[in-house]
Amino acid sequence: MSRLVNIGRVVAGTALAASSLAVINVSSAHAIDCSQSFPDNSPNSVLIAKPDSAYHTGPGAACAVKDHRSGQANILCYKFNEFGHRWFYARDLSTPNLTGWIWEGNTEGIAGVQPRRCGA
Repeated sequence: MSRLVNIGRVVAGTALAASSLAVINVSSAHAIDCSQSFPDNSPNSVLIAKPDSAYHTGPGAACAVKDHRSGQANILCYKFNEFGHRWFYARDLSTPNLTGWIWEGNTEGIAGVQPRRCGA
């Protein structure tokens, strides 16, 4: 009986190690491109950023933060990142030279026309 228990432990340990490797491969396959920018594709689309919302260099939380702002921003376009989260590429209205990516969850809403998808 003890031999069967040991075989079961070896099989379970092998399965655990294999599943860990699979998770590592999946996460490395989902690397986010943090150097994305697009031209203005959505005239008359505005978002309202929640207080202290981060403007990122790319559409993902792992991308560097350029600045934190709140208030209105012109939406240049939007895209869904590799994880299915919608991000807006926007220009802050109080600092017109500040453009960056804002996660939809950091917005109060959108005013004006619906923004267009980046690259469309």
